[in-house]
Amino acid sequence: MDNINILVIISIMIGIIFIILSFVFKDKAEKNENDDKVEDLVSTDEEAEKIDFDKDQVMEEISNKILELNDYSSFIKQELNDKHKELLFLYQLINEKEKNMKKLSNINNIKKEEKHQQVIVDTPKQLDSKNISNDIRDKNDEIHNLHRNGYSVTDIAKVMGLGRGEVKLILELGVTKEN
Repeated sequence: MDNINILVIISIMIGIIFIILSFVFKDKAEKNENDDKVEDLVSTDEEAEKIDFDKDQVMEEISNKILELNDYSSFIKQELNDKHKELLFLYQLINEKEKNMKKLSNINNIKKEEKHQQVIVDTPKQLDSKNISNDIRDKNDEIHNLHRNGYSVTDIAKVMGLGRGEVKLILELGVTKEN
């Protein structure tokens, strides 16, 4: 906000300087014309009043220009403040989206870890042939479910603790409980 205020003040000051310079150059040109007129004409009270009137008119013009410049700078300042507020709002939205994405990523990681731990916990069952056969089918079902849910072969291999080749083979064979 301070930078914006400084920028506005500098802009106002530059504008005022240009306005004053324009009147100075205008005054010099008018002064040269007036000097020529004064030399040609006899100085009277009416001419002195006219010169004073011209000065008053120039001062009034300067005042009007300064007021217009002040109004314009107020408008610019308000626009900058509005844009700044809008930008802060957008940053807030981005931060909220980023937090949500991190939460979703953490939830997915936790689910993957739970599935991996479940597989590890389920593996030390009894070693009879029915349990081994059921375990293999359960593992195959789990691999197919993960694949249907959009997980890549590499991700499935990591979650299940298997090699990529084994996961590819199971997916290609398509062996599940239903088969």
